[in-house]
Amino acid sequence: MDADGVSRERLALAHDPAELRACASALAAATAHVLGALGSDAAGVRAATERFRLVHAHALDAVAEAADALGGRLDRSAAEARAVELAVTGALASTGGWAAAAGPGAP
Repeated sequence: MDADGVSRERLALAHDPAELRACASALAAATAHVLGALGSDAAGVRAATERFRLVHAHALDAVAEAADALGGRLDRSAAEARAVELAVTGALASTGGWAAAAGPGAP
């Protein structure tokens, strides 16, 4: 496993959930402002704007949750891979398996 690559991707992903949630909040605030500015005779526009707000704010929240879950899974995968590496090297070291693993003529 490319632990360095996973770590780089995790760092790149780290701020995405918060930024996506901030976008959802900004979208909700902007559409609320639009709804407040619409007159009572704009029922069709009001309904379409409300539907847009609900769908897109929820979609941004869902993508934020998915990014957050992916980041957590990347952390767990890297930790699990590292634990396996440590267990294998510990087992080889305790049994003298380094010489056998390195091949003939190894120090």
